[in-house]
Amino acid sequence: MILDFLKFLNEGKAKYAFVATYEFDPLFFERRMQPSRSFDAADRIVVFMDEGRYHELLTQGRQGEHFDRRYFVVPVRCDQGVFHPKLYFAIGDKACIASVGSNNCTASGTGHNFELLSAFKAVLAGDAPSPREALCASVFQLFRRIALDVGPMASLLRNEVFGPLEYSFPWLSDAQAAADPDGIELLSNFDASLWKQILDRLGTADVGKVTLCAPFFDESLSTIERIKDRWPNAKIEIIAQPHYSNLPSARLASLQDRFADIQLLSATPQSAGRNLHAKALAFETENETYWLTGSANISNAALVGGNREAGLWFSTRQRASEVLQHEDLTLAVIAATEFKEKEIAEPLPSSQPRHGLQILSAMLSDKGELRGTIRVPPSASDLSLRLFRLREQHPFLIRSLGGSKDDFVINLDDDQRKSFERPVIAYLQADIAGETVISNPASVAQLAQLLRDREGSGGAGNRLNRIAETGEGMIEYADALQGVDETIDFFKNVNIRFDDGSHHGGYGGQNWRARDPFSGDIPDSWLIGSRGGSITELRDAIWDFVERHISTRLQRHVSRGNPNGLPNFMDVYRTVSGLLLTYHQRKLEGETVIPSPYATSGLQQALAALIGPMASDDPNERGFVQAIQMNLGTEHEFVRELLERHRVAATVFATVDELIRVRSAALNCSPTDKWSMTRRKWVSDWIAETGLTLPSEGDLEEVGAEFRMAA
Repeated sequence: MILDFLKFLNEGKAKYAFVATYEFDPLFFERRMQPSRSFDAADRIVVFMDEGRYHELLTQGRQGEHFDRRYFVVPVRCDQGVFHPKLYFAIGDKACIASVGSNNCTASGTGHNFELLSAFKAVLAGDAPSPREALCASVFQLFRRIALDVGPMASLLRNEVFGPLEYSFPWLSDAQAAADPDGIELLSNFDASLWKQILDRLGTADVGKVTLCAPFFDESLSTIERIKDRWPNAKIEIIAQPHYSNLPSARLASLQDRFADIQLLSATPQSAGRNLHAKALAFETENETYWLTGSANISNAALVGGNREAGLWFSTRQRASEVLQHEDLTLAVIAATEFKEKEIAEPLPSSQPRHGLQILSAMLSDKGELRGTIRVPPSASDLSLRLFRLREQHPFLIRSLGGSKDDFVINLDDDQRKSFERPVIAYLQADIAGETVISNPASVAQLAQLLRDREGSGGAGNRLNRIAETGEGMIEYADALQGVDETIDFFKNVNIRFDDGSHHGGYGGQNWRARDPFSGDIPDSWLIGSRGGSITELRDAIWDFVERHISTRLQRHVSRGNPNGLPNFMDVYRTVSGLLLTYHQRKLEGETVIPSPYATSGLQQALAALIGPMASDDPNERGFVQAIQMNLGTEHEFVRELLERHRVAATVFATVDELIRVRSAALNCSPTDKWSMTRRKWVSDWIAETGLTLPSEGDLEEVGAEFRMAA
């Protein structure tokens, strides 16, 4: 069955919540998963992720606002591979939920890809055990096992998270817990390889067919040879997506020459941007099909090597061909020589730095004690610690560490502690052999925030307040409504407040802050639970919202020209743009909700309100930025800094890119035709005239993400 994973996360209010993932997208997690009932009220949230990906995330500055402040982010190192499980677990007084699957904690993993996962819930009521208690306990025990291998963080997690949790829910640690009534088992490779565990469970079973489904394979396709060694007469079926999977076609063709009973199925998603990321091994006997589904790809590292993996072992009466069918996924037999593979190297464990300078952990206590565990080579000198706040280019604190080699302790004063109002990243710097060397990054776990008790704040009223303040979360809120009729009423009546900042002073307010780039399909509840409302009425309601906010919010800012209103202007601008692009991609009853003429018209109106019309001889027709410039006179440098702080140039570029993309797709025309190039010139000229620098690739990637994903 098709599972709405985000809806599943709302099935119980939790006190503790855990995630294990290879890839982690903090922005997606904070905007989409953290507000769910499973995470919002939890006193303790811990995310375990692969160490190499963790370092990449920090280096690229992609932490969210709550990173290591509302939830722990703990890197896990695997010396012979990568940390690769995809596990979710949450427990409260009334229920425990868990899932085991292939979905990373990212927008694509939870909202776009074809994934294969198993989700289960144990209701904690009465004396009788819930049927899924054993499975939930197994997932918890695996998280506890993972937490033993996280270096300096292990003792903190044991004392502050796992210990109190086990005290409150002792049944989770019961080694004698009853087996799952359906014989479902959670397998991991901490103590034995997955392949060995598969062979142990199949024993002497006569396997007639093996189906392998995965995006990633090792170059030698060693699993196929292992299958043939064990079951020489078994047919083998491989399911992979061209241009996405790295399935080595030449090697497969060679194996097909040796074994005539190997068949390749090409998997083609019907929707652009969706990829087959599901992972499964299915072993068919005469009466049953035995499955391993979870995180493991069909690779040596996953099945017999050094990766950390997790999956569920179970059996079904259904054949693999029945289970793996989906209406949006076309499967067709293809010759290996015709398969177009994507060149992706198998992920490797993060390498140790050649210079040996490392920071393994950093924690700030509620008393202002900053502790860290480090590795420093004997030849290092001038060792210092450098602390950076999120999205800042320069350190706000530098401290000499003298001769520290393993650990350091720094006592911060009150003013220094107040500097930790955002996520903070720590680096070491030292002189080694005459060279200035910088260590890997480490996020500072801010324990005063992480370990405080809290009550949930994610009720509908609070989400509506956030929508009224900034527009953020509007689409997600609409998706949760029970039908088209309720959604129509919502868009007809919801408004983002107007705020030109005059009541709080200070030009420009806060800096630009990333928004959730996730946008899923039309919710199932709209199709099942709707009590009325047509697509025309929905389109009219959305368009009414867009026009209402352009005229009464954006144009009102233009008329006032108050620089304090820029944050509110950009909030409305981004909400209107995201709404148009999202519903341009969505269909209801086979019809596009917001056709391209609506989308392109709305985007151009919003853009003109920001930078002025593309061509006009009327001096009174101006955009908000021009109005600010007129009010501030000669303060050109101040205006430039204000616009850069709010990423205006990158936002303008992203808008035009999506405007052209929508039109080109609708008219089947070139994105470099005269119409398109005229609009690119419009915004390029405006940026030059305003004195802004062209946005960097990094700015375009970060700012453009919400536009591209909305589309």
